[in-house]
Amino acid sequence: MILAVLIISLVIGFVVAAGVVGSQAQLLGRQRREPVWRLAEAAAYVSDLLPYDIAAGLNAEELEVLLRAHLNQLQFGLQPSAHDESSPQSDAESDVGADAVSDAGATSVLEDRASVTELYRALRREGLEVTLEQVTAVGAAHLEYLQRIGALAAVRRDGG
Repeated sequence: MILAVLIISLVIGFVVAAGVVGSQAQLLGRQRREPVWRLAEAAAYVSDLLPYDIAAGLNAEELEVLLRAHLNQLQFGLQPSAHDESSPQSDAESDVGADAVSDAGATSVLEDRASVTELYRALRREGLEVTLEQVTAVGAAHLEYLQRIGALAAVRRDGG
């Protein structure tokens, strides 16, 4: 008798636990996956997209500074310090919630010549030796990376 009660309570406990786990799994499965910007991943993706002559003119550190500055420009409309060491993130784990990019740009981002020029001037003021062509190419490739990870819904360059 005690053995039957024990087995029945174990079965009921298992069924309840399986039901709770299953319903939570379904709930999590329906939620939108949040995009995460990772510096190393972004740098690798962007460097693969860059033309050889532009990629040859940039070292890894310059590319990372360009990517951070471009992301900050998209997120905040600000020109960050190219050598800002006050960030609590390490280079190994530079995860930034890229959702702010999609929120700031709604469903699309318009990458115009003025914003590229602004970014170029800010980077030059910080002492980074880059060309306007390099900043333009890295910005375009970075937008493709952001779209690939789901941080941007659409990228338009037609001015409208």
